[in-house]
Amino acid sequence: MALGKHSQAMHFQARAGEKIRNPVLQAALQKARPLFVGKRVKGIASLAEDALDFEQLRTAAKNIRNRTLADLDVWLDIFEARATASGAEVLWARDGAEVSRLVVDIARRHGVTKVAKSKSMLSEEAHLNEALAEAGIRPVETDLGEYIVQLAGETPSHIIAPAVHKTIAEVEALFAKEHGRPLETRTSADIPAMAREARAVLRQHFLSAEMGISGANFLIAETGSAALVTNEGNGRMVTTLPKIHVVITGIEKIVPTLEDLATLMRLLPRSATGQSISNYVSLLTGTKRKGDQDGPEKTVFILVDNGRANLLGSDYQDMLRCIRCGACMNHCPVYFSLGGHAYGWVYPGPMGSVLTPLYTGLENALDLPHASTGCNQCGSVCPVAIPLPDLMHRLREEQHERGLRPWSERLALKAWAWIAGKPALYRWLARRVVRYLNWLADGSGRIRILGLAPAWTAGRDLPVSSSRTFHELYSARKKP
Repeated sequence: MALGKHSQAMHFQARAGEKIRNPVLQAALQKARPLFVGKRVKGIASLAEDALDFEQLRTAAKNIRNRTLADLDVWLDIFEARATASGAEVLWARDGAEVSRLVVDIARRHGVTKVAKSKSMLSEEAHLNEALAEAGIRPVETDLGEYIVQLAGETPSHIIAPAVHKTIAEVEALFAKEHGRPLETRTSADIPAMAREARAVLRQHFLSAEMGISGANFLIAETGSAALVTNEGNGRMVTTLPKIHVVITGIEKIVPTLEDLATLMRLLPRSATGQSISNYVSLLTGTKRKGDQDGPEKTVFILVDNGRANLLGSDYQDMLRCIRCGACMNHCPVYFSLGGHAYGWVYPGPMGSVLTPLYTGLENALDLPHASTGCNQCGSVCPVAIPLPDLMHRLREEQHERGLRPWSERLALKAWAWIAGKPALYRWLARRVVRYLNWLADGSGRIRILGLAPAWTAGRDLPVSSSRTFHELYSARKKP
């Protein structure tokens, strides 16, 4: 599967260098991180008010997702039957190109000229907006963050907060240009007014769009429904006002029952935004019935593979449990040093470091499994207990097995393995290395420039704690 013209994750290192030197981006990211972390802490703490334990609930959610994946084909068949019985149409797409072809075909058959879109990461995978525009159909993102990045000609930087990388001044410049008004000086006190301005513009699109497109947080097999979780009313507008509603989502989003959905919903909003429940939770089933005040006349579910089926039964199946809450990136020191665009494709942060190589080809994203400190903050907060560091480690092993790492790195690892297998030689070399490092250090015990590996000290000092090896220190400690 090709990465596509807008995403080159293989250039992660170059992108990372650019992003970390961008002072405007750095200011926006450092302001946002504590908000995400603090809200999640409060959200998880609120579980105790309902006499619930996070770890027990997380285990239950993990088991639901594993049980679903074990019989994924069965639950998908049940969903298709129930959704069809309620009046919806169910289509299947192998990849992003097929998603775009199906959506454009539906739009053309019904004379659609404008599409109102709620947030859908899978439509980003498919480059759907570009395909619609090329077909002469105008796509309008109606989630406020997505609307902002669409005006900027960018892709989302975060799956929950797409415009987290934007400052108020940057958003004001976009609004002034797009809405045809003079540029003003804005502060955080003006955010409500800016939101009202966007709402007034978007309302006209809600009323004039012939088709609405959304994703789905979950699909419920027993009812043939899509569950949509949002904090803005745009989700309801997109799914009820247009005559046609198209739901685009991955095949792994299925859950067996409404009871399973209820369990997962105790974790999703708390992990994403720290809320005990999101502002809007919609269960979308079938089409408009006689007597209904609103709702689509035609509902189409497009269930997408795009690399997901290949993960079933593989070393990476655990990744299919992901419920797209964003908690892993909210707690990742690498993500909040660089932002989402450094990762080069739809999914940033730890989840992207696993998903991008798996969905686009490991050879196209060689750096991403290494974009981690190994601190396991991502794994510890994941609401469905995905072992993200372990999966990244397995991807690194696969790179080595397939000969995808640079020859110098592979040679160095072979040399290390040879030396490590000879304890006497290893200790002899280790003694000389630590003494050399100690010699390089200044009076404060820090190396300012490491000549043999300058990248280690290009942006930070390297502390040296002792002129003796661990083995020497341990041996001295054992002596009476």
